Amino acid sequence: MPNLRQFILPAAMMVGAIFAPPASAAVILSPCDSVTDGDSDGCLFKGNINGTDPMNKHSYKNVEAAYNELMDPDITLNWITKTDDGDFGDFGSFTGLGQNTGTFSLPDWELEYFAVKAGNEFMLYEYIGGSTWTTAGQQGMSHVAFFGTPNTPGVPEPSTWAMLILGFGFVGGAMRLAKRRETSSLTFA
Repeated sequence: MPNLRQFILPAAMMVGAIFAPPASAAVILSPCDSVTDGDSDGCLFKGNINGTDPMNKHSYKNVEAAYNELMDPDITLNWITKTDDGDFGDFGSFTGLGQNTGTFSLPDWELEYFAVKAGNEFMLYEYIGGSTWTTAGQQGMSHVAFFGTPNTPGVPEPSTWAMLILGFGFVGGAMRLAKRRETSSLTFA
């Protein structure tokens, strides 16, 4: 008869593997000041960063968790795209593939952060304006990942609303006047 330990240990390991959080591959390599302090310094991480499922060890959500564990204030990364995705052209433009520096443009997006992957490491930066990226001395640029939110059209000002309502009033008045003239021109014999 089989020993009970032969069944309990493998079963416990399987349950632990199912419910345990994934090991984060994102590790901050060097002490960095917060990427949210408005300067152009970033934080150097070991590993990769992409937009895959949060259960994947290279997910941007694991990067967010690793950063927030050590730094203050916390950040929230909202995935947009990365430059080596097949549909990147739908989002914007990019120059410098395989180089140490280049430019980018994502006109329909309010950028908040971007990460430059080079070799076995990547730098996470807060977006503070501009349109250039750099590998910060690392070789072998792989991709740049972008985080932010869609640009939304602004809310019209009160004067715009007033002109719109006034215009609708003029159109309604003109239609009423035209209808009145149409009905008054009918004659009966």
